[in-house]
Amino acid sequence: MTLTLWIILASILIIGIVVYLVFKRNYFNKYKYIRLVTYNEDMTESIKYYKKQDFDYDSIKINPKHIYNCKGYVSIITTSKAAESINPIDFESKYDANLFKTAIKSKHISEAFKSMQPKKFDLIMVLVFISVIQLLAILYLLYNLLGGGTVA
Repeated sequence: MTLTLWIILASILIIGIVVYLVFKRNYFNKYKYIRLVTYNEDMTESIKYYKKQDFDYDSIKINPKHIYNCKGYVSIITTSKAAESINPIDFESKYDANLFKTAIKSKHISEAFKSMQPKKFDLIMVLVFISVIQLLAILYLLYNLLGGGTVA
């Protein structure tokens, strides 16, 4: 390839790296984003990143004491039921311990854990078995190719 083609490829690579570092959410520009963690009613968690200038501050009531730093991002925790932020360092439990223990011991939870038993013979075991057979076949062919099976 000619020198001009190398120069063009290098310049495209440099432009791509600069665009990534300036416009994408990465290690170098975390301060531009707000990390909104929302706990939903179905016990799932959704994490969304918003640019600071695009974030709708009127959508939820944010207490300045509830904002924290998580891996370099300004982070806010909310729930899908509440219209305000949650304090992440509030360790006071809102649930009774006895109610929690009875929920864990309930029939539905125990059935859910029983249904998650791993299979004894799954796809990984089949692939390992096929790999061992292929290895033995290759070793047999190499043995015969090198003259191990003939007497002459």
